[in-house]
Amino acid sequence: MMKRSIAILFITISFLLAPFVKANADKENWYPENDRSISFFLSIEENNLHIYSDKQWDNIGVQMIDPNGRTIYVNIITIPAEEELTISLSYLPEGNYQVTLTKDNQPITWYLTK
Repeated sequence: MMKRSIAILFITISFLLAPFVKANADKENWYPENDRSISFFLSIEENNLHIYSDKQWDNIGVQMIDPNGRTIYVNIITIPAEEELTISLSYLPEGNYQVTLTKDNQPITWYLTK
C-alpha cells in the first residue's frame, strides 16, 4: 500500500511540474528547414506544363508517360526558386498523363489531365 501511495504521489508531482520544465531539442541533428521536404507544384494549363518550387532544384529528371504507358518526354531540368518553369505540351493530345520528377533517385509522381 505504501509503494502504491508513493507511486501516485510521484506521478502527481510529475504532472504538476511538467508545464514548468523546458524540453531541450537537439537541433544539431535537424536538417535545415529548407531541406526537410520537397515542395514542387505542377499543373497543366492549356498546352503547358507548369512547375513551381519555393526553392531552386538542380538536376531534376522529368519523365512524362502518356495514357498508353509510353514515355513521351524525358529531360533533366533546373527548377528556379519562386519562378514558374513552363514546358510546352502543344504537341500532345488531350488525355491523362503521368509526370515524374526525380531528384537523387527519389521520384515524385503526379497524375495530370490535359
